[in-house]
Amino acid sequence: MATKLHIHDEEVSENINLYDLIKGHLLKSLKRLRTHYVDLYYLHRINELVPIEDVAVVMGKLINECLIKGWGLSQVDVDTLDKAHKVTSLTAVQNLYNILERDCEEKIFPYCLENNIGVVPFSPIASGFLSGKITTQTEFEKTDDVRNFVPQLSKENIIGNQPILDILNKFANVKNATPAQISLAWMLKKYPNVVPIPGSKNQERIIENLSAWNVELTDEEFNELQSALNQCEIHGHRGIVETQHQTFSNNWRKE
Repeated sequence: MATKLHIHDEEVSENINLYDLIKGHLLKSLKRLRTHYVDLYYLHRINELVPIEDVAVVMGKLINECLIKGWGLSQVDVDTLDKAHKVTSLTAVQNLYNILERDCEEKIFPYCLENNIGVVPFSPIASGFLSGKITTQTEFEKTDDVRNFVPQLSKENIIGNQPILDILNKFANVKNATPAQISLAWMLKKYPNVVPIPGSKNQERIIENLSAWNVELTDEEFNELQSALNQCEIHGHRGIVETQHQTFSNNWRKE
């Protein structure tokens, strides 16, 4: 079981007792979850007013108290990851990663593989784009729907990234799978420490995504897919680093 902690600016002061603050959040979560501990406790975006090393110290204490078994970070670069890991060993990092957003490949994955840290990609289907079900005609109903602000989902970038969908459709036809399943199979084949978490409110999509586990790419198929994808220009980029003060959600808060 995993849950997240968010440290708000109004909770931070010169005399902050970080241990009491974080443990207080955790105890409330444990009560809501009806459990005595959680396996994985994430810091959901760092707060730039709080040194990450101080958070790591508190997480170490909570591990020693058996209230959490491990801890993780979300939406961070490798420098932040390293600072935290040197204080209290990290279990996982939850970052944006998919075929269109591959910043993690440069430093995050190598670091995590070397230090036995799991990578938990959110939005592995690129907010639905890699399913092939989003077109230039797609309208997102709510103003606070994150997809209204995802760079790859602008009409011009949907058109620009179409060659990637063409490649996924080609492999999907061969493997009797869907483009979304091929996207997940590619990720699972590429890294042994990856656990993608596709999000969906649709039961059919959830079952489809789970079934990607049964789609196995051979080494030859993977290399062919990888080579084809590497030749594509990617249009639109969000990036992996977000903090309390530099968060993607600020896009709709300003509306």
